[in-house]
Amino acid sequence: MAQATDSARSSLRAPPGVVAALGRGTLDVLQIVGECVSLLAATVWHCRSAGRHLPKIVTQLLLVGSETLGIAALVSLFVGMVMVVQAADQLANYTQEVLGSLVGLAMTKELGPVIMGFIVAGKSGSAVAAEIGSMKVYEEISALRTMDIDPVPFLSMPRFLAMTLALPMLVLYSDVIGILGGTLVVALDPTISISVSQFLDNLTEWLNLTDVLVGLVKGLVFGMLVSIVACTFGFRTSGGAEGVARATTSAVVWSFVAIIIADFVIVRVAFLFFPATPK
Repeated sequence: MAQATDSARSSLRAPPGVVAALGRGTLDVLQIVGECVSLLAATVWHCRSAGRHLPKIVTQLLLVGSETLGIAALVSLFVGMVMVVQAADQLANYTQEVLGSLVGLAMTKELGPVIMGFIVAGKSGSAVAAEIGSMKVYEEISALRTMDIDPVPFLSMPRFLAMTLALPMLVLYSDVIGILGGTLVVALDPTISISVSQFLDNLTEWLNLTDVLVGLVKGLVFGMLVSIVACTFGFRTSGGAEGVARATTSAVVWSFVAIIIADFVIVRVAFLFFPATPK
């Protein structure tokens, strides 16, 4: 009987390999988060010398914009169009007069910032991780340190400021394109019962400056997160070309996760300080 009880208990225990893997995974996550926080602190500290690196910052800013403007316009346009089509179908038995507010609020507060965060992470973030990772693998970063050049202000800080400044502007750009896409569907789709003027009147009635600012703050935070995550994985790259590929993929995945978590935190804080008021 005792042997049977011991056997049943042992069968309920998690396999040692699973526990060890879970522990290693948790430690890896904590180590990466710690490295990101450490690099963020060092990068923010070196921002005081941003004036000396202004050409690099401008170059990175233009690079982020040139890499994302086209795909951002295409994605935002069709997201705005899809939103109107979906919402109009759901509101067919009620009223479609609220389409403008739905599209405007969704684009400015949620979809615009998240879409642009994902696009910048996939395009610019991956490029930064690959570039710095290649420099790490080929010992160019070690060469910088040998020449008494700190890689944080030389590599991380310009990319950090560029993405932090670029993303709010790209969010605003995405908002405008998305609303334009929704307006085009309202104007051209005969199944939608409201006019363009009704759509825009409803949008301007409900959309206010606070909603736009929440989206811009999200863009600012997402830009900081994407740049720091990309630089962190670039600096911790090892293992040759395969290591660069792993670092690039990990940087994009971690950026997506960081964006989603930060999105929730900002939304919760925004609702605490700026609760919705009925009109």
